[in-house]
Amino acid sequence: MSGAILYLNRWPLYEDERRWENRLAAPEIVFDPETDRVTYVCDEGGRAGVPADAERVHVVRDFGDLDAVLALVDAVVRDEGPFDHVIGFSEMLLDLAATLRERYRVPGATPEETSRFRDKTVMKETVSRAGLRVPRWAPCRTEAQMLAAAEEFGYPVIVKPVRGASSQGVREIASAGELRALCAERSLHDLEVEEFVRGEILHVDGVLDAGGKPLFLCTSRYVSTCLDFELQGEPLGSVLQTDPAVRGRCEDFALKCLTALGLRGSAFHLELFDTGDELVFLEVGARVPGAEVPYVIHDVHGVNLFRLWVDVLLGRPVEPPVTDPDLGGGWLIVPGPRPLPQRVTAATSLLGDVPYVYRELVPRAGEVLVSRPGSYATLQGGRFLFRGGTQEQIERAVRQARARYRLTTEPVA
Repeated sequence: MSGAILYLNRWPLYEDERRWENRLAAPEIVFDPETDRVTYVCDEGGRAGVPADAERVHVVRDFGDLDAVLALVDAVVRDEGPFDHVIGFSEMLLDLAATLRERYRVPGATPEETSRFRDKTVMKETVSRAGLRVPRWAPCRTEAQMLAAAEEFGYPVIVKPVRGASSQGVREIASAGELRALCAERSLHDLEVEEFVRGEILHVDGVLDAGGKPLFLCTSRYVSTCLDFELQGEPLGSVLQTDPAVRGRCEDFALKCLTALGLRGSAFHLELFDTGDELVFLEVGARVPGAEVPYVIHDVHGVNLFRLWVDVLLGRPVEPPVTDPDLGGGWLIVPGPRPLPQRVTAATSLLGDVPYVYRELVPRAGEVLVSRPGSYATLQGGRFLFRGGTQEQIERAVRQARARYRLTTEPVA
């Protein structure tokens, strides 16, 4: 028996069969009805991701209202008894899950352990102490501190929230004047300033067992960057790396970082810079990667990272997946036009036109694109998955898709 599970969910599932987001994390896939007694705590959006026949479902108005969530879970524990596991897949629920584990004495990642993967200053300090290269950074509380750090690092600098995700709130600052303007427009209590590192950005994704050993590892190279997607409206994607030298170098570095951070029994998404001379840690999340990454990994390698993570968390017997590192794949997301909302008048299908595209989510004429900050895996201007070719062929196909895709829209009155 896996025991009693408290599952926190803010992700919906869609009846529209075109849409694949969140399906790999569906409770029917990651949990076993024969052994897992699951109690769901969800918000209104996440209610659509709970099985229709689930018996123990509790809805909160806002996961950010900690007092209300604790009051609800206190009542659930009184009525249903204690939990053996607390699970939440969303980056935005990791802190809450850790708080609940501590409050109810449930095994798993504690708030202190979770902070190493949520607080960007803590994670860089921890990795740096292990002798691994990280960007120079400084937590700043005043304009004078911010300006002094930027002067030391040299412009441009990156200013980002200490706790955040999906490049929300991240800014590239080119001058002291621009930095002063930023300081004037918002509070600095949750920001850090960071050295701008020039180089390509890669990500290493996988799952570690309870002892911190890798069960699965996969390296990809970004096409464009998350920051350019968020700020400039550039298409975003990545391509699986099949070169054994690249994979070995990046995965060895990633495992050193994860060992320094003490990660065990978890999925992870670690980003790093390759400057050509060295690898530099960027940041890491103790979760399954976002955007299209888990879907390409599943469709190319047959590995469901959500299910593998849950198997580890619940202590199920796990055999490391046997995969072929030479298999190629990738993905591309084209953002919607700005400003949103916009109504789609026409969009180009690339299936059968661009090689290696095997699935797409292209908005239909009449659909309205709306802003969903920080959410890559939703209805965007266009989403495309690639597989079947070599790394070089997939890279060419991604570039071809960027060049050929056309989306026309009109403002919503």
